[in-house]
Amino acid sequence: MKFTMQTEDLCSGVLSVIKALPVRSSMPVLEGVLIEATAEGLHLTCSDLMFQKECMLPATVEEEGKCVLKGKFLSELLRKLPNETLYAEQEGMILKIKSGRVRQRLQCVEFDEYPVMRAKGDVVDIRINATELRNMIDHTVFAVSQDDSRPVLNGALIEANAEQLTFVATDSFQFAMTTLHTPNSGVEKNTIVQGKVLNELSKMAEETEKDVTLSLTQTHLTVQVNDTRLTARLLDGNYIDYKRIIPKECKTRVLINTSELFTITDRAQLIAREGNNSIMMHFEGNTLTVSAESFVGRTEDTMEVSIVGDPIDIAFNPKYVINILHSITDETAYFEFNSPISPCVIRPVQGDSYLYLIVPMRVY
Repeated sequence: MKFTMQTEDLCSGVLSVIKALPVRSSMPVLEGVLIEATAEGLHLTCSDLMFQKECMLPATVEEEGKCVLKGKFLSELLRKLPNETLYAEQEGMILKIKSGRVRQRLQCVEFDEYPVMRAKGDVVDIRINATELRNMIDHTVFAVSQDDSRPVLNGALIEANAEQLTFVATDSFQFAMTTLHTPNSGVEKNTIVQGKVLNELSKMAEETEKDVTLSLTQTHLTVQVNDTRLTARLLDGNYIDYKRIIPKECKTRVLINTSELFTITDRAQLIAREGNNSIMMHFEGNTLTVSAESFVGRTEDTMEVSIVGDPIDIAFNPKYVINILHSITDETAYFEFNSPISPCVIRPVQGDSYLYLIVPMRVY
């Protein structure tokens, strides 16, 4: 293998694909980056067998070949090399690199065959604008569970039909759903995608303003953005029947300014986190009072709201309130309540582009 390219290009490519490196692995080859020099350029691959990322980089290839180098080590090394033309040549299990006045000899990882993931079976394509895709992911993925005891909740449910696309995520304490009304002729597909994969897909969507195609099979998701391809194994299992947990009616509906409530809640959590990490919300007479108390002190804030229905006192973990308010771009939103122990529903004033739920805390 022998190739020439810009050091900056190789560094950017390696930093992109190593997002798919496993945290730990019993297979040394998976801790590395597969580098393949071909007539088309330099092809990089990283995989943890559930998530794979590949990219094609411009390079002048004199001799084709391939090798595997330790991924994290290679990324750190390339960031410290001068930003000049890089010359690379392989001799057996050694890759010789020259960049400016730097000369390096890197030991390759021994491997028989790199375990590359390939999606198989019938493909369903879902086409969506890159900006809209990024917004849908960013406004739901924060609610994906980090608890491995229920693996299916470690991902988000994607529901697609001929009329709309819906993303759903929950960790049992917060629930997020975003809906985009977009025609997908003949599409009818439900699938669960890992939260880690969706975060990476959101970053990929930032790199283009064009439409993105999500290619789904029975077992895999594949997405190509410019010269980067992401392949991920879908999560097995049945997602929760989320429609059953959404309240059909409410006893109290409150119209709230979202940015003002974000500021008040963010301030109250400073006190709350030093105690039982809860804030109390008291709704009455078109006024919302937010309070928190712990051994460091007490805080109380009020703001004007529009209340229809019964007064209510309800306690929340401020983290979940802030997560949701951070995702809402509307100036105002409806907060709906039934009781101090029932989930709070947050809806847009117009349309159905999002719906959030927060499970309240029991405070004694």
